[in-house]
Amino acid sequence: MTGCYNTMGIGRGSRSAGVAVCVLAAAAAFAPGLAAQGAKEATGRGRAGSPAVPPTSHLQPARGMLGDLVGTWRFEIWFAGNFSGTADVSGIRMVKALFDDLRLEWTEVLDHSQVQGQGLVGFDPSSDRFFSTAVYNVGSAPELMTGILDDAQPSITFSAIPISPAAGELPPVPSSTLAVVDHDHFTWTAQDRGWRAVFTRQH
Repeated sequence: MTGCYNTMGIGRGSRSAGVAVCVLAAAAAFAPGLAAQGAKEATGRGRAGSPAVPPTSHLQPARGMLGDLVGTWRFEIWFAGNFSGTADVSGIRMVKALFDDLRLEWTEVLDHSQVQGQGLVGFDPSSDRFFSTAVYNVGSAPELMTGILDDAQPSITFSAIPISPAAGELPPVPSSTLAVVDHDHFTWTAQDRGWRAVFTRQH
């Protein structure tokens, strides 16, 4: 988003970094001869196969993480090359439930700026994935993202869903990770270390 700052996908001009979708696909094909050979070797073994284990649902962990995001947050963002100095961008984000506890809406304003943004973040039980949208008054196209929950820690790795026909011609940009530190803090970081955001709850 040229000239636009975004904290859910956090970007600002040429120094910013967003997220891009990464599609992983695999296909396997076996020659008839190899298939027949494998069938002979597996005779008597394949019949007693154990039932498939259903995929683990992340509904409850997702509900807990989203609940932790509700509130008013002070955020500060550092771009690459300035991770130890004064934040490059700061502002306030307000997050509240939309319809239910699996969908949240947020609005934000930047300090000393006319930039305003709003969007959604939530979890879709049918796909077992998070989703996020963001739109700003200084940009035209919205940002769309999809995310996967990490089973080992309270974090979500987001990647962008391109909506522009020319998006495929652009170089891929890094994914980003939202990590809940505790009830009063969470971070959002680009995986290429292009930017880092810290959110602190305001009481």
